[in-house]
Amino acid sequence: MFEMCRPWRRLFLCLLVVPLCASAQTVSMTTVQDTVYRADGNPAQGTLLISWPEFTTSGGKAIGAGTTSVKLAAGGGLSVALVPNANAVPATAVYTVVYQLDDPLS
Repeated sequence: MFEMCRPWRRLFLCLLVVPLCASAQTVSMTTVQDTVYRADGNPAQGTLLISWPEFTTSGGKAIGAGTTSVKLAAGGGLSVALVPNANAVPATAVYTVVYQLDDPLS
């Protein structure tokens, strides 16, 4: 009897989870693309550490505080997808970037 109930319990759990996943909010992302240069004008190499506080988008979606890191591509190329913070609440919600650039002399 126990073995007969297990498939039904799994089906029941799946039926509970599917509507929850379907109703999950998706957040639109904006891709930031640019080239990062060193102070001497040469393309930079290294990693960018990006962090942000929790905020609410202009569309009313809550975004938790977080961090991400991005390795610069050849020639200093940067491409990262971030949640837009234009008209966010609070208005002071900004992205902070720490540049960890490679030493070109080493």
